[in-house]
Parts: sequence; structure tokens; C-alpha cells
Amino acid sequence: MSRLKSLEPKEMNAEQLKYHERVMARPIFKNLAKNAPLEGPYNAWIRSPALMRSLWPLAQYLREDGILDARLVELAIITVGRVWSAEFEFAAHALYAVKAGIDPGIVEAISRNEPPEFEKDDEAAVYQFARELTAGYRVEDKTYQAATEQIGEQGLVELIGLMGLYVMVCMTLNAFEVPLMEGMENPFAE
Repeated sequence: MSRLKSLEPKEMNAEQLKYHERVMARPIFKNLAKNAPLEGPYNAWIRSPALMRSLWPLAQYLREDGILDARLVELAIITVGRVWSAEFEFAAHALYAVKAGIDPGIVEAISRNEPPEFEKDDEAAVYQFARELTAGYRVEDKTYQAATEQIGEQGLVELIGLMGLYVMVCMTLNAFEVPLMEGMENPFAE
């Protein structure tokens, strides 16, 4: 059970309602009623409309408009989600990762906290970079070099920004003990 009560749209002010509508338009929430409370980190963030106003364009850019391929974006997100053991984040983005072209076996290995076997060098480089920086707070020279060779300096800057955003997502989910949505399975259950 979440530490935060779900806010109903009727309890929200005009600015909160604006972001409620934007969030509910996301594909993951397509099966929820338009007047349903927000799920995931959004139930926390909606309490600070200024934060939502600042985060929305950043998230939009990094996830959809940046230079990183969607496959690499989703791989980085699930890697960060696994390091932080954020069930909601991993469960939501594991589906996106597979849709974007990440092999389901790779997603499964990451969920089990096992090193995946990659066929694509860019995926291996992004995974290793994301894993090292998120879990160990630094990256080895060879990891940095491989990532730079695969995605370039701009790609690396955007990858780090994306990872930082999703560390914040994971912190929000974990701090408020946000539960999985109905229909989601715990990706880390043994």
C-alpha cells in the first residue's frame, strides 16, 4: 500500500488537472478511466505542479525526442529500475523495452539481476554504463570508452540525463512504497 493517498481528480486544482490529463494519455494508463487517480510516481509528483511542469518537457525530450534509439532508452530505464529494485518502474518499462526491440531474454536476465548476453554492441555498452554508474557511482575507463564509441558524446550526455531522471522516478516509487498497478506482476518475484 502506498504511503500516499491517491488523489482523485475532483480533489485537484486546475494545474494538477492539466497534468492529470497529460499523464492519463500515456499508453500505460490506457485501460484506466479518465477520472481515475494517478498511478506510479505521478501520484506523488502531482502534489507539486511546479515539479511536474519542470519534469514533463525533460522526460518528453529524453524518452521521445532525444538522439538515443528507443531500444537503448528503455534498456537504460530497466537497468536503473533493477538497480533500485523499483518493481513498478521495471514492470512498466520491461514491456516497452521488448516493444522497442530488446530481446525478452535480456529483460528476463536483468530482472533476475544476472548479466545479460548481448548480441548488439550498443546495447552491451549502454547496459554496462548504466549498471556501473547507477550501482557504483562511477564508470571504468573501458566502459566509458565503449559507450562513447557506441552512442557518441551527445548520446552519453543524454543517457546520463535519462538515468538521473529515472533514479528520481525510482526514489519516488521506493520512498512512497508505490504498489504495482492492477494486472502488473512483480518482475523480481522468485
